[in-house]
This record gives sequence, C-alpha cells and structure tokens, in this order.
Amino acid sequence: MRWYHFIILVFVAVVGVVVQSTAGQLLWFRTELGWIGPELLAAVAVFIALYATSATDAALSGWILGFAVDLSVGGSSMGLLALLYAGGCWGIFHVREVFFRDRAMTQIIIGFIFCVFVYELWTVYDILVGGRASGEYFRPALQALGLSIYTAVLTPPVCAVLKRLRGFMLPMPPIRERR
Repeated sequence: MRWYHFIILVFVAVVGVVVQSTAGQLLWFRTELGWIGPELLAAVAVFIALYATSATDAALSGWILGFAVDLSVGGSSMGLLALLYAGGCWGIFHVREVFFRDRAMTQIIIGFIFCVFVYELWTVYDILVGGRASGEYFRPALQALGLSIYTAVLTPPVCAVLKRLRGFMLPMPPIRERR
C-alpha cells in the first residue's frame, strides 16, 4: 500500500466515523432489543476487501477501519474490532474469487457474513468479559444480528459510491495488454 492510498484511507475512516456519529444516527431505530442501525465502516471494509490488490492491503485497510470504529466506540475491548476487521477483510480477500464482486447480492451476502463474524465475536467477548446477568445473553447477540442485516442491506449503495473513488482509495492492478 502506497502512502497516499494510506492517507486517503485514514481520511475515509475519519469521514466515516463522523458520518456514522452524526448523520448516520438518523438511520438507527429503537426496537425491543435496543438500538439497531448500520455500521457504515463495515460496508467500506467489505468494499476494500473485495477490490484490494493484495491480502496485506486488505488486512491493513481493515485494521485501520476497525481501529477507527474502536476509537469511536471506546470501552474495555479497545483493539478487538481492529483485529476482527483485519481478519474479516483478510478472509474476504481470499474467498472473493468465488463470487462476482460487482453484483449487489454478492455484496449483501459478504457484508452480512463479515458483520456476523465481527460483531458476534465482539458480542461474545463482551458477554464473557463484561460479566452480564444470566438472562442477557441472547439480546446482544440478536442485536448484533440485526446490525448485520441492516449493514448488509446498505452495503451495495456504499460500494456503488466507493467504486467511483476506487482509483484514489486503492492501487489499481496493472492492465493486461490484448494480443
């Protein structure tokens, strides 16, 4: 990853956190489980993992985006989301050749799997370390599942917007000559 791509990615992460914590709050709604809404940086991470040129770039980008989410959330699990985002982006990079990455349904499925992986593991960590009461195990897990579904639905529009900025955010693979 070149430095200017890194700087642009950090800028995208900061803008994503600002949008998530200001205008993104309009997308959240209250249910019986608690507040459910999309994680826009998770959709950005899915886009980057689908279009990165190497597994290292995908994992590093996921780590940066996860760390930005960690900084915005805070709490005792600082750094866990960064590692989970990096692992999720690394995994998506390695299975992306099986899918047509430009299809909306593919982006929805991969976004859902990414969010389930990241936020269910984060919830399990919070349950195990946070010392919750015995009856409160399934509510956070269902809330993370709702967040995963909502984020997956919004992943194709986010990918469509970011696809136009792909040349600035990610290094482009070399173009093969026709013979």
